[in-house]
Amino acid sequence: MDDFIRRVLDTPPMSRDREILLARRCRAGDHGARNDLVTAGLRSVALHALMLGARGEALRDAVQAGTLGLISAVDRFDPDRGVRLATYAWRWVEGAVLKELADIEGPDSPSGAPTATAADSGIEHWLDGLDDLGRDVLLMRFGHHRSDIPLSRRQVADRLGLGESQVRRIEAEAMRHLRGRLAKIVTRAPSRSATGSISYSSIGRAADC
Repeated sequence: MDDFIRRVLDTPPMSRDREILLARRCRAGDHGARNDLVTAGLRSVALHALMLGARGEALRDAVQAGTLGLISAVDRFDPDRGVRLATYAWRWVEGAVLKELADIEGPDSPSGAPTATAADSGIEHWLDGLDDLGRDVLLMRFGHHRSDIPLSRRQVADRLGLGESQVRRIEAEAMRHLRGRLAKIVTRAPSRSATGSISYSSIGRAADC
């Protein structure tokens, strides 16, 4: 399994009280609290991706895509409604993961699940350091305006005058950049003890973690 995914799965679940505290700070504009919520939520994204059937290379790609849905949910999350972030975020995470898995199976495979656009998710904050082409490809793939529908790789290739394989490569490099930024945050997060290591039996409890 990818080292990044292992670290994500080894991140301990956040307590409800701390989640509420950080979410309130996030709604007040605290970027550090926002990052902490995203970091804690990555474990749930990975578990959801496993629940949806992602394995191997597809798991890594699905988690990266699902993270964009998580960010969208974090920016909308109201802790005072009595719902945990993992439960609230499921709609966006599921949509992004299923879209990625559909693209892996075939670029034109439709996905009826909702997905987060780049403008909705605040992804632009995470794209600092990418060249213009990498940004354009990733923003088109996930929607660069609130009203835009995320495009398939074939559609992005047509718009940019590139080959589909070129778009796939550029997207993969952009996603590695995104994963690298997230990995720096995850690395700083506390890990569980050896006795609390992850197991596939915990997947069924993902929504409440």
